[in-house]
Amino acid sequence: MNKRPAIKRIFLLLPLLIVTFCNISYADNQSNIEIESFWVVLPPAVARSTAAYGIIRNTGESSDTLLDIRSDAGSVMLHKTAIESGMAHMFHMTNSVIKAHSELRLEPMSFHLMFTDLCPLVFIGGGTVTLWFEFENAGVIELKVPIR
Repeated sequence: MNKRPAIKRIFLLLPLLIVTFCNISYADNQSNIEIESFWVVLPPAVARSTAAYGIIRNTGESSDTLLDIRSDAGSVMLHKTAIESGMAHMFHMTNSVIKAHSELRLEPMSFHLMFTDLCPLVFIGGGTVTLWFEFENAGVIELKVPIR
């Protein structure tokens, strides 16, 4: 009985099995980030900052971390507004974790994107702002956001 064809088949199938198992393991650890309902507040002509609101949802099986946000419209940061002693204070949030099957709602007097160093050429009524959200697992997600 010749064992050589059986050994050849094993060596041919082994790389396929390794790739398959690696892909299954990798897919299980990926987040599924959905970004929706975002909009940017049209600032008055004299304003030096504005805000943006929307929802960042993780429908995946593992947490993901928002590492950075960039824009073509100026500097942008994730902030949280909190009321302390009757006064509203904004806090810069870094490396925000979005747990599996949860969402981060950005809305007035809560989490929001804060734009500074505004580009006047971008901020016009009916225009759009481009945002790049960088996540630890999901990578970079580009989003066109209406200004209103």
